Amino acid sequence: MRTDRPPTKASRFLGVRLTEEEETLLENFRRSRELANRSEAVRALVRESTEPREFAFELPATLQAEVEALVEDGVLKSPESAIDTLVTLGIAELGRTHERVVQLRAHARNEAARRESRRRADREGRGLLGR
Repeated sequence: MRTDRPPTKASRFLGVRLTEEEETLLENFRRSRELANRSEAVRALVRESTEPREFAFELPATLQAEVEALVEDGVLKSPESAIDTLVTLGIAELGRTHERVVQLRAHARNEAARRESRRRADREGRGLLGR
């Protein structure tokens, strides 16, 4: 069993309450890293939280190839900036789509109200004519 000791002696005690699910996750993490105890697991989590990650998610292969092509062609300077640009543009497009859907729903409600008022006027007219 691996036992990584912190370079300095731990001087602070933090009492943390965990749900059963969180405790299970911590225990699974401890076992997967072969750490001696939960305290070492928490220390490992804290250390790893400061390490930069290249990608926290996986892109589909075709999208990854497109991102790499954008970077290689010099359109964008890095894969991170490419993802940032793609997400920003995607969110902007989603916002425009949302605005359009709201407009279409409002138009549909107005048309329904207009049809209903014409139906009502038609019924009243027929009633006055005795049909």
